[in-house]
Amino acid sequence: MPTRRQLLLTAATGLAGIGVLPACSRGGQESDPADGLRLRVWNEQAAGLYEKALVAFTDATGIAVEVQAMAWENYWTQLPLDAAEGSLPDVFWMNTAHLDQYRDGDHLVEVGAGVGDLAAQWEPVASDLYRRQDGLWGVPQLWEQSVLVANRQLVDEVGGDPSALRVDLWAESDPLRDLALALTVDGEGRRAGEEGFDPAVRRVTGFSAHPDRTAVLGPFIAGAGGAWQDEQGAFTFASEAGVAAVRYLAGMAAAHLAPPGAETTAQPRLCRDLFTKGQLGLLQTGTYDLRAITEGVGEAFPWSLHPVVAGPEGTRPLVHAIAAVGRATTSEERTKEIAELLSWLGGIDAQRPLAEARLGIPAHRDLRGAWDQAWGSAGVDTAAIGGAPENPARPEHGLRSAEGTAAALSIIGEVFRGEADVNEAMSRAQQAADKARG
Repeated sequence: MPTRRQLLLTAATGLAGIGVLPACSRGGQESDPADGLRLRVWNEQAAGLYEKALVAFTDATGIAVEVQAMAWENYWTQLPLDAAEGSLPDVFWMNTAHLDQYRDGDHLVEVGAGVGDLAAQWEPVASDLYRRQDGLWGVPQLWEQSVLVANRQLVDEVGGDPSALRVDLWAESDPLRDLALALTVDGEGRRAGEEGFDPAVRRVTGFSAHPDRTAVLGPFIAGAGGAWQDEQGAFTFASEAGVAAVRYLAGMAAAHLAPPGAETTAQPRLCRDLFTKGQLGLLQTGTYDLRAITEGVGEAFPWSLHPVVAGPEGTRPLVHAIAAVGRATTSEERTKEIAELLSWLGGIDAQRPLAEARLGIPAHRDLRGAWDQAWGSAGVDTAAIGGAPENPARPEHGLRSAEGTAAALSIIGEVFRGEADVNEAMSRAQQAADKARG
């Protein structure tokens, strides 16, 4: 039987900047092959679901698995310490922002050969994020994408269609701004643009234009024809398309069609909170926020899901995925057991509990219906956003990409607060991102 789930609590907090870690795991401490495997994740609910499902895996293989849950804030602080000591978990969750740091440090095992044809059953938008020229470095578990959420009560009152919104970055107006203008109203019922409109006492604001990398900046820059990074991981967001997208979004805030930039940069969850209170008509966020929106809105008003706002290059939602990766070890027996666990994690039996618990879109294609059905039972029509996007925007990737993005966002926020020229700030932000990346 698998050992009990262990909840790891550490005193360290914050996101560690880890660079390329020394390759200690191959020659460092090795667990006794007779010991059970360790699986570490950063979600306690997922840990509990894995633990229950792993009973059947252990019965079939004789391999015991201890599931560990660690809070996100501590996860990335502890992982580099474990890597340096040669004591990484046998299998652990990974995101694209940190993958190359562990791969380049020779801490991970290539999984493509081990999973074989199973990889053909996964959504390419999830598995491709973990492919490099030398192979496949993760077994995708679940993925998320950015979406548009509409307050149907507010939108229907003004005759809006949230499923057909697009932007024209170089025109005076477009469908998104027209609808945001119609939605925005002050405490006296005056709409934005009308005489006497007081933005300081807005009752409803139109759209969530704020510097959120995943929900807003990523899709808008990609929809304009730009990219946050190139294929090699270099930052490229200060392109003509990137500058135009940020100018457009900050302009909506300046025109009072979005919450004030001074507030959204200080309170990253402000737009979501305004939406759940019925004070924001259109929220561009991600599927990762569906649970919070469902619980926050309750029965207060009807709402619906839609694809992200389209740009000149169409709808380009940002997709990110969580994968299970395996540590490299000199023990052949341990390597075989890790491969067995990774293959199991890529299958339906491991991912179905996550899908039915609505923890993320399942990487296994055959489980998308189960995820849609689970949300449908909660009153949310996720099928409305369609299947996996064909041309999504990419998340952070490459060495120290998370640190680079953090450095950039602090400067881009100046544009939304009206403190900097967009051309100068975007150039400065890209330089800061490159410097943080090293």
